[in-house]
Amino acid sequence: MAKRNRHKQNLDKLTEGTPTKRKVVQKVGQIIDKEEQTVLIRKTPICWGIPMDEIGYSKFFTNFTRNANMMPWDGVITTESTYLPDARNTIHENYVKSSDLPFLMMLDSDILFPYNIVGMLMKHNLPIVGGWYRNKKKNTPVVYDFVSTTDGVNNFRHREAPGTGLEKVDGMGAGCWLMTRETAIALGERPYSMNGGGEDLVLCKKLMDLNIPLHVDWDLALAHVGVFFV
Repeated sequence: MAKRNRHKQNLDKLTEGTPTKRKVVQKVGQIIDKEEQTVLIRKTPICWGIPMDEIGYSKFFTNFTRNANMMPWDGVITTESTYLPDARNTIHENYVKSSDLPFLMMLDSDILFPYNIVGMLMKHNLPIVGGWYRNKKKNTPVVYDFVSTTDGVNNFRHREAPGTGLEKVDGMGAGCWLMTRETAIALGERPYSMNGGGEDLVLCKKLMDLNIPLHVDWDLALAHVGVFFV
């Protein structure tokens, strides 16, 4: 009993006076950027799903450590795969089969996002919602309207310009979205496929068929970094 009490006292000392601020310093070129962030405690655990290539972007890593606000009780599923549909399916399947956490945060390793992105998406209380980013080549939002299905191919038309606020949409890129466990289970264990269009739009069509609404938060504008036109 005495040993247990001493252990509890040691734990109490470790958590006593938990800091409310933290400082982040980053050097970009010749500029040293210093920021003081408010420490935000998120009680609800999530699973981070991050498909990655063999080589990661330093911009993503520094942005993630600065802005993800990851909690010790969060889960993580990652891949080292150059074939994105398979990478997404590996993450999704392992989340459905091996995790009991209530949310899956799918985040591509070429997306830069603001501080506490999970908290901002979670507050909408929606089945699946994401921030938006631009196509690297066309510079248009990776957000789409469904047109038709022709010969088994789903036809989507991309938006020419961003909207405002929170909007229900037909399709969007999977680079930054938060889905509930119920949504993930409803989609099946391996919902991503290149049969019928891009892997993320195939999933978006499945959401439409299941009558699960997909939303984009236009106030969450993200950077899309890297060299490939995706």
